[in-house]
Amino acid sequence: MTSSKPRRAWSEVFRRSRISPHVFVVAEAAAQEVDQVVAGLGLPDASSVGLFDNAHWATPLLDGAVARLRTYGLPRLPGGTRVYGHRPLRLLCHLMDLQPPARALSGERSVPDVEELLADLERQRLADTEALLAQARTAMANDSQEVRAAVRALFGIETVGTTATASS
Repeated sequence: MTSSKPRRAWSEVFRRSRISPHVFVVAEAAAQEVDQVVAGLGLPDASSVGLFDNAHWATPLLDGAVARLRTYGLPRLPGGTRVYGHRPLRLLCHLMDLQPPARALSGERSVPDVEELLADLERQRLADTEALLAQARTAMANDSQEVRAAVRALFGIETVGTTATASS
């Protein structure tokens, strides 16, 4: 008799950001796991690291991105890893064997098929590197206003008027 271990819920790894319904914060305990999965996708990374300045790394993923921020001094946006977009979130749930959200989330137009997400990932791997890097750089943000601007640029939509907190 084989016992199958229940899959972790997506909410154990990701939580909704208070800044936008299109941004998800990665739990600190799962950030390295998410980084490893994203690094294995074969997509280019953009980075920005300066002396005494915030450090950014971002990877384009489908129509969004996965962005990492390390802050120095008093951050306007807490450091950590964020996922921009519902489709990237659902693809990561699949790749990490997480139980995805059961229904469409706030701001999500429809729930995509896993095969559709994987096909779009394959097309993205063949896309122009400079365009992918520009998409990744869009997700690099230092504060909630820049996160909202990134959501507008990536998805062409306005975010819900919320305020940033230390957990965003």
